[in-house]
Amino acid sequence: MKAILILLVLIIASSCNNSVEEKIEYGSNEKAGQYIDVNGIKIYCEIYGEGEPLMLLHGNSGSIVTFEQQIPELSKHFKVIAVDSRAQGKSSDSDDEITYALMASDMNELIDQLKLERVSVLGWSDGGNIGLELAYAHPEKMNKLITVGANYAWEDFLASSDSVQMGTDDPLFEKVTPMMQKYRAAYEEISEEIKKKLNDLMEKYPNFTKEQLGEIQVPVLVVSGDHDLIRLSHTLALFSSLPHSQLFVVPRASHMVPAEQPELINSEVVKFLTSPYRDLDRYYFMGIGR
Repeated sequence: MKAILILLVLIIASSCNNSVEEKIEYGSNEKAGQYIDVNGIKIYCEIYGEGEPLMLLHGNSGSIVTFEQQIPELSKHFKVIAVDSRAQGKSSDSDDEITYALMASDMNELIDQLKLERVSVLGWSDGGNIGLELAYAHPEKMNKLITVGANYAWEDFLASSDSVQMGTDDPLFEKVTPMMQKYRAAYEEISEEIKKKLNDLMEKYPNFTKEQLGEIQVPVLVVSGDHDLIRLSHTLALFSSLPHSQLFVVPRASHMVPAEQPELINSEVVKFLTSPYRDLDRYYFMGIGR
């Protein structure tokens, strides 16, 4: 009996040790990571799971780590390619001006280098802007696009601040703090030269017209928090300008919605990508019963 108890203790201890060892450091996972030469720079990416390819693109000054609450779930359904955009995370840069169009060109080359043919894209913030550029310039490489907190023009897209002051005891602080700590740590590692280039990026781009958005034929799920940094009217204009789009405004959410409500975001991403897309006739029911 004593020998059996000792054996059980050893099995439990081994299991606990394995669970600790198996903790994945997204953005610094040597087993899943690789560097790919594109457009004269090295793009770092990590690949998880099997199935239809899904590319994850982070926000300005961020890295793969900002998707740490998406990768575990999404990799159960898709082949997830999480990417550090140029000059950010572990990816290198060139002397070229950083633009969303250039980063979309990087992603186009990356798709070719990885022999993926076509991908879907989940882009948060700047990553959504890159996704729009990729869908516009290289629709043949795209299946579907999900933008979260994206903007299509650099002018007049930010919502104004308000008088609401949330205390640090608010539950959202606990949810978002781990991501923001890692985001700030990544930002501190960026050189002052790159910080300026990334700041200039936001002050000059993107510059889509509504007519250009109307040329995008890729199905797009436009996601925004109802208290996003992006003005809701701007998000609605993006949604209404895209010919094949759906809109998901998340209640009780800000620009940090992937961290605030990861389960909801993950489930909607899976639903959108695994369901056949169709445009909805807003008056279809009027003929029923005639």
